[in-house]
Amino acid sequence: PMQITDMDELMQGVDFKVFSGPASNDDSRVAALRVPGGATISRKKIDKYTKYVSIYGAKGLAYIKLNEDGPASPILKFLGDDVTAKVIEMTGAQTGDIIFFGADKTKIVNEALGNLREQLAKDLDLFESEWAPIWVVDFPMFDANDDGSLSAIHHPFTAPSVDAKTLETTADTALSRAYDLVINGSEVGGGSIRIHQVEMQKTVLKLLGISDDEAKDKFGFLLDALEYGCPPHGGMAFGLDRLVMIMTGSDSIREVIAFPKTQTAACLLTDAPASVPRKVLRELSIKVSLPEKD
Repeated sequence: PMQITDMDELMQGVDFKVFSGPASNDDSRVAALRVPGGATISRKKIDKYTKYVSIYGAKGLAYIKLNEDGPASPILKFLGDDVTAKVIEMTGAQTGDIIFFGADKTKIVNEALGNLREQLAKDLDLFESEWAPIWVVDFPMFDANDDGSLSAIHHPFTAPSVDAKTLETTADTALSRAYDLVINGSEVGGGSIRIHQVEMQKTVLKLLGISDDEAKDKFGFLLDALEYGCPPHGGMAFGLDRLVMIMTGSDSIREVIAFPKTQTAACLLTDAPASVPRKVLRELSIKVSLPEKD
């Protein structure tokens, strides 16, 4: 399998700020992706993949090719022989492979290399089995915003894997009890164990910057229910359209959705959206103000 290998410890001391900077920051990382047989990928194709990862925020796509005559890359002069040899050892790369690197904020690196891996597997036909299901667990509870505030990765009612007191002091590293079912790289189901204790729910809302008054106004009904007593519970939802897409070998979920919409959100079957009679708008106290034509 194409595994993403962490390179932070190795790259912290290199004289290459593109790598040493992210490797030394807590909110960033350097990671490597070994692609079996990837040394045959042309420079033109690499440029295409560089543009592809930019969709996910990556600023570039460094690489090392392992040719018959040895490693080749524009970054070798910055890494040196010892670090290069260690990269090859850590990734398990062999002659004929290519190693791609991601160096940026952790979220950007994960999304860029994760999607690149899936695209490379399709382009190079590297799938090892027809069906590859996996449970994804241990999601982070929160995601940090640029201003330092927190957002719920799943939703604010997902139970954390720690108690309320611990969560208050470890919010940035706490894990949630959420889970996804992924088949062949596509999520086909997901869910979580929910919070069933009122103090835990109040703690989570507080960490998300929601005051007690706002919490009572928006979620008072839920907090009251938890106060009176609620059993532990959880669940999950399946994406049947996504599953059918995989089973039929379709390239897009639009091919299997019963009533797909166009790029302008129009429905070709029902001609929606349709115009609404003025009488109906008046009954609903809705006024439509159309832009003036030039």
